[in-house]
Amino acid sequence: MGKTLILAEKPAVARDIAKVLGHFNYKDGYMENSQYIITWAIGHLVQLAEPEDYDISLKKWSLDRLPFIPTTFKLRPANHAREQLKIIQKLLRRRDVVEVINACDAGREGELIFRYIYTYCRCRKPIKRLWLSETTAAAVKKAFKNLRSSQEYDFLAAAAQLRAQADWIIGMNGTRAFSAKHGPTLSVGRVQTPTLALVVAREDEIRNFVPQHYWELWADFLTPEGDLYRGKWFGGDRDRFDTQDEAERVKAKVLGKPGQVTSVDKEKVSEPPPLLYNLTDLQRDANRILGLTAERTLDIAQDLYERHKLLTYPRTESRHLTADLAATLNERLAALGTAPEYAKLADSIDASSLSESKRYVNDAKVTDHHAVIPTPVAPDLVSLDENERAVYDLVARRFLAAFYPAAEYQKTSVVTTVESETFVSSGRVEITAGWKKVYRDTGDQATDKLLPPLIEGQKVIVRDPAVIHKKTQPPPRYTEDTLLAAMEHAGRYVDDAQAKDLLKKAGGLGTPATRAAIIERLCQVQYLTRKGKTLVPTPKGELLLSLMPDEIKSPELTARWEEKLGRIERGKGSPREFLNGIIAMTENLMAHVRSQEPSPDLARFKKKFPKTNTNRTKHGGSGKKENPRVAPGLNIRTARS
Repeated sequence: MGKTLILAEKPAVARDIAKVLGHFNYKDGYMENSQYIITWAIGHLVQLAEPEDYDISLKKWSLDRLPFIPTTFKLRPANHAREQLKIIQKLLRRRDVVEVINACDAGREGELIFRYIYTYCRCRKPIKRLWLSETTAAAVKKAFKNLRSSQEYDFLAAAAQLRAQADWIIGMNGTRAFSAKHGPTLSVGRVQTPTLALVVAREDEIRNFVPQHYWELWADFLTPEGDLYRGKWFGGDRDRFDTQDEAERVKAKVLGKPGQVTSVDKEKVSEPPPLLYNLTDLQRDANRILGLTAERTLDIAQDLYERHKLLTYPRTESRHLTADLAATLNERLAALGTAPEYAKLADSIDASSLSESKRYVNDAKVTDHHAVIPTPVAPDLVSLDENERAVYDLVARRFLAAFYPAAEYQKTSVVTTVESETFVSSGRVEITAGWKKVYRDTGDQATDKLLPPLIEGQKVIVRDPAVIHKKTQPPPRYTEDTLLAAMEHAGRYVDDAQAKDLLKKAGGLGTPATRAAIIERLCQVQYLTRKGKTLVPTPKGELLLSLMPDEIKSPELTARWEEKLGRIERGKGSPREFLNGIIAMTENLMAHVRSQEPSPDLARFKKKFPKTNTNRTKHGGSGKKENPRVAPGLNIRTARS
């Protein structure tokens, strides 16, 4: 009887699957029982080949040989795990292996990892797809009962391959062209360059900012009952003075004078709980609240998913759940309730309050994966390190908050008039804590400003009016929190209405799964540097950007490609149109570089051309001669035919 070979993306997932299927003998690089063989990749074992793999003369970086665009892409082994690739290749070729299960991560990159390995190893055996959103035993068993046809994911694979080829074409040609022209190694990327442009544009705003001075007038008001409240002067459509003299005149006018409460407006305000986490939102909160980088947060969330089985798949852009998953909410709540930190919060929850809510449960708004939520595994928080506990706590409380009602407040606005001058005071009183109860012991909440009981016509006396000098502030530098938000909502930074809409539909710059790596890449190549929590462009980064054409710097362009990739992933887009657009853009970029004079300012940076393309963190050259093989489907030759 033939055996089935299961290929997981990482050893930890392979071990999880083995525990469920049972009775495995551990071998070198794989596990085996009477029915299955389980092996694993270690990330990208196979990558797109380097230019010198096509023509050895291309090892030298020369603008004269660019653009280099292969008619057919080739694959080669990555440098970090050649032995594991040999083990996988040997297993795929075993006569008793009659079927292969793709158990790599359920997304674009996981599909690409599997298909590159499968193609490089020249395998032709039938494939099935194991699609996991969490690695608990129950989820693995369910996924094996519902193995899918690999053909269902051909469009997903096409989008993944096209994205890799596009990044290779633009990154390799752009990096080599700018480096050859200007001296130092200058990394160029389809997404990293417009992201750098956002940070540089913000730095320019700060640098060119001219502060405007202004003055505010504040006063305390004393009621007959002895209550004090504070108000800010306003007049018509302004609440500040352009000169100190004007402010001082009004201060002298009202000092010690009687006043009157001329209006009291009360409004009931309802604040619903936040949506569930997607990866970007989780990274933003972890940076803002915990001080973690986006990449570190992703690593922690991935460990909580793979190793600890406490979170669902983190690389998701969705903030919603499917109806099927909503049926498991009681199990997840019960698991959370075993932890003392969440027991009281989980005990009073009715799961139907969420499962029937379209705000959270909406199949149409779930793409490859639903929102990040806790699994039905009882958390042993003591076994987690400090950062793991903190990230898990963010997800757990966001999940619990969704079951609670809206927080309700009474918002009060009071106008006080003194000698025809008006002052406004505002405050709010909590009526119902609602979902805010979930955060009561975390300190992550605003303090309400309270007002004493006031009625219209009430007499008051002005106490201690004060003129306060202020000046306008430049926009703040980006943190990883705010840069992630800017990448996700890049449409805010373009003027064209059509481009805004396009960026919104495409989800901004990059994807939730790639944004952290883009920020890290910009720091690694010394285009950005971290100063505390802020990100600051370096002189090298600013100089490079000044040489870039507007087309490459604009978030609109990469959004167009992401939108096209999304359509291809759904089976509605044209691979030919996508790649031909990438080729045309690359050819324009080469013409732009040729028209430039070498930059004397960049010449002071160390000149260093690597032997292989350094533009990609996951697809760098191996440095050892291999026999590259043709990459699967959707090659340039096909795209141009």
